[in-house]
Amino acid sequence: MTYTDEDITLLKSFLVAHGQEHLLAHWDELSSDQQDDLYRDIQSVDLENHLKSFQRCMQKELSAPEKEDNLQPLPLDACESVFISNKINERWTNIGLKEISEGKVALLLMAGGQGTRLGVPYPKGMYNVGLQSGKCLYQIQAERVRKQEQLAAQMYGSSESIRWYIMTSEHTKKATVDYFKSNGWFGLSEENIIFFEQEMIPCISLEGKILMDSKSSIARAPGGNGDLYRSMKNEGVLQDMLKKGIRSVHCYCVDNILVKVPDPLFIGCCLDRQSDCGAKVVSKAYPTEAVGVICECNGNWKVVEYSEISSETAHMTDSEGKLLFSQGNICNHYFTTSFLTKVIEDKESELIHHVAKKKKVPTATLR
Repeated sequence: MTYTDEDITLLKSFLVAHGQEHLLAHWDELSSDQQDDLYRDIQSVDLENHLKSFQRCMQKELSAPEKEDNLQPLPLDACESVFISNKINERWTNIGLKEISEGKVALLLMAGGQGTRLGVPYPKGMYNVGLQSGKCLYQIQAERVRKQEQLAAQMYGSSESIRWYIMTSEHTKKATVDYFKSNGWFGLSEENIIFFEQEMIPCISLEGKILMDSKSSIARAPGGNGDLYRSMKNEGVLQDMLKKGIRSVHCYCVDNILVKVPDPLFIGCCLDRQSDCGAKVVSKAYPTEAVGVICECNGNWKVVEYSEISSETAHMTDSEGKLLFSQGNICNHYFTTSFLTKVIEDKESELIHHVAKKKKVPTATLR
C-alpha cells in the first residue's frame, strides 16, 4: 500500500471540491491491489489543469460561432510564393541546406495514429502506399531525409545528421520502434531517431465528469496533435533539441506522401524572413474544397475549418478574380526552438484544445 488513511481522506476532499468524487464511488468494493492501482491512476492525473483545459474547450464550443465578418485574408506581406522567382528559391534553398549542414535542423513527425481508416491494424507510417517499390511512408520519408543530408554535404563540404523526432502513441510506439529496427533504421543513424509518446489524457463527459473504464481505472485516450507541446515538454524533446543546438524545426504529419522533409527552401525562407514560425500552404483547387484555410480572425492568425466557412465566403475573390481565402492548411510547419520554448514554457496551459466527441470510448457503467 502506497498511501495512508489520511491520504485517502485528503484525496476524497480534493475530488469533491472538483466534482469528481465518483472516481472513488466503489473504493470499498475493490481489492487491495485494485485500490493501489486506482490511487496511482488518480494521482497521475493533473486534475486541475485537465479540468481547466476542458472548461476552456467547452466555453469555446458553446460560444457563438465567430462571425464571418471578422474573417480577413492574410496580409500580402505575410506570404511568400515559390512561383515568383527561381533565383530567390535558389537562395532560400541554399540557406536551408547550410542550416542542415551545421546540424541545426530537426524534423518533428506526428505519427500517433493507427491505420484504421486505411484498413490496416498497424501504425499509419508502416502503410504500403501501393508503389511498385513497395515502400511504406516511413521509408519514403527516411530516404528524403538522407537525400537532404547528402545535398547539404555536397554544397558545404560536410553535413551533420538531421535529428528526427517521431511522436507516437501508447498503442503505436512499440510497433513503430520495432519496424524501424527490423528495417535497419532505413539507412539513418539510430541515435538520431528519437521516439516519444503523446500523452494519454482522461476522457471527460460533456457534463465535466472524468470517465472510468472500470471501477479501478480511468478511461483515457491519446491527446492527439493538439497535445504536441505538452508531450514535447514531458518527454524531454524540447530539452534535447536545445542541448543539440537545434534552431529550425520542420513539423509535419505522417500521412503526407508528398512531403519534402526537411524542405530547405521552406526553412531558408523562414530564416531569411527571421520568422519564429511558418506554415506551408497550397492554394485551394476550388472554393468549397474540404480543407481548412489560414486567415486572420479578430486580429489573430488561425486555421478556420472548411465547415466553418459559408459557401458565399468561400467564393469571395479579389480584384484579379483569385480566391480571397485560398491558403489551404496541410499541417506542414516551421518553428524555431526559441518559439517552441516560449509556447511550451509560457503559453501551453492557455491553449484551447479541439473538442473530439467520441461515441466509442470504452467506459464502465458504474452505480
